[in-house]
Amino acid sequence: MNTRSKTAIKVIAAVVSLLVAAGVMFAVLYNINTKPVASSTDPILFQIKEGEFQKEVLSNLEEQGIIKSSFFANIQAKVSGYGDTFQGNFELDKAWSTKEILEYLSDETNAAPDEVNIMLVEGSWAKDMAKKISQHTTASQEKLLELWNDKEYIARLMEYYEVLPVELLNNKDARVLLEGYLYPNTYTFNIEASEKEITELLVANADLQYQKYKDRIEKTGLTPYQLTTLASIVEYEASTEEDMRMVAGVFMNRLKQDIKLESSVTVCYALYDFKNWEDCESEQPDSPYNTYLNQGLPPGPILNPSIKAIEATLDYAEHDYIFFIADVHGDGKVHYQKTYEEHEVVRKELLGY
Repeated sequence: MNTRSKTAIKVIAAVVSLLVAAGVMFAVLYNINTKPVASSTDPILFQIKEGEFQKEVLSNLEEQGIIKSSFFANIQAKVSGYGDTFQGNFELDKAWSTKEILEYLSDETNAAPDEVNIMLVEGSWAKDMAKKISQHTTASQEKLLELWNDKEYIARLMEYYEVLPVELLNNKDARVLLEGYLYPNTYTFNIEASEKEITELLVANADLQYQKYKDRIEKTGLTPYQLTTLASIVEYEASTEEDMRMVAGVFMNRLKQDIKLESSVTVCYALYDFKNWEDCESEQPDSPYNTYLNQGLPPGPILNPSIKAIEATLDYAEHDYIFFIADVHGDGKVHYQKTYEEHEVVRKELLGY
């Protein structure tokens, strides 16, 4: 075999090796880029408008973080035979693979109905409500939160809804100004309802509840704004209606005796982003919401309380307890104490420190 032949064989071998390596690399990239975006379920509503081509649909899926790559999704669509997409709103999940998403979008019977039921859990933060609403409607989480912090818009709402106190506009430390006044319930929304329509439905429901109890607030010695603030703390601290009344009684005793509330749940709101509840027990952020550092109630509600928490605060239990602690590592039972010495004994028994 002459030199020229040997050289040709080497070149061919090199080209083949490069092609094989490129093929392997492409297969790896294809596999990576068609896997789910999220490791756990993360629902999201996706809208396909009339006249959109599949290329636009795939680009929008990538832009909204539902798939990793529109390029590889296009290849997946051709390989799997999912060439059609249909107009409508589709409830997708970021934990689905690209193939699962393409398959779902290729079936027009999967288009979501015009209305959707969404349960906003009692004691939810406004930011979590906004996220959940945005997952099941075309409303934007960012736009909802912007609206809930829009002083001019809220001032206009105050003309129609008595539940909204003027004090909330002065709370410069609030994460969300409407925190506490977005009533948690199960709602039926038009899937394409605007951010304002959604907001006004939540506030109107809060106002409806307010009309039922507003005449009872004065006897507590609290203003309506203070009542909602305290009820939001009670909601976070207790789960049963009995404990809500007892815990509300503890906090009322502390307020009357000028003792700091020292509620770790207000620290949770001060932190806002934390890994677990123990961070709220151990950290002491410099915030008006930290009731270990500051006297009295925090500047405003720390969540959106239920009518149960509000009723428990209105009808708080009258007793001599100043302390309470829950058996978080056991049955969850709440224990109440009249002195710091008693509280220390129970704390060491339940928490081990």
